[in-house]
Amino acid sequence: MNLLLLVLLAFPGQRVANLPTGVLPEPRVWQVVVSHRFLPAMVAPGWNKDPLRAFTGANVRVTLEKSLSERWVVGISDAISSRMLGLNAAYSPLPWLTIYPELNTHLYGFKLDSTWLNLGVCCHRAFGDRVALVAQPRYTTNTSQHFVSLGLGAKWQVIETWSVGLETEPVLLGRNSTTRQLAVSVIAEKHVGWHDFAITVGTPREQTAPALFLSPGPPTAYSDVLDVLKGYLRVGFNISRKI
Repeated sequence: MNLLLLVLLAFPGQRVANLPTGVLPEPRVWQVVVSHRFLPAMVAPGWNKDPLRAFTGANVRVTLEKSLSERWVVGISDAISSRMLGLNAAYSPLPWLTIYPELNTHLYGFKLDSTWLNLGVCCHRAFGDRVALVAQPRYTTNTSQHFVSLGLGAKWQVIETWSVGLETEPVLLGRNSTTRQLAVSVIAEKHVGWHDFAITVGTPREQTAPALFLSPGPPTAYSDVLDVLKGYLRVGFNISRKI
């Protein structure tokens, strides 16, 4: 039975790159997820002046999750670089719908302006055993700032244990001087037993909102689109392991 569940979960996996696919792990298992994003963008001016900064300046998020049933998952995360502690959950009331609430706050103290609530509603659909599509509107707030974004993703199983994906999450409401218009990523993923290994290339500096679509500096109009065209993208990876 466990082997059958693993085969069924091999595709589309639990994430595209940053967007969830709506797939939850089998009931009553623990799962560790490591998300790593290098800060320097490839081929951006000065990106190779300090190669070690790619490692010392990286954003790393470690999440421990527990699946309580076929419909419920709860977890706790630590964003090591940004010093954020998070609580997350997933609930699937319908086969094609999964709700993702998440709360992140700074480890130096609970303050409203550094505490962010995310609420994503993921609609997902698989076409056969090789193609999956997801759409997730997401609301993000710290009570003084409010963002509404729309995540769109697609994943294609190229061969038995290899998949590729593409996702984008434009900010529809709440854009200001520090917000990019969109987050975009591509991914190559390998599934091995109870492990998933994924390489990502895209604009996000972190895996979760609002850091997902925040810019390190004041962007000009369409700066994020121009960054994509110029190749100013960040490399990262996701690793998940069931326990």
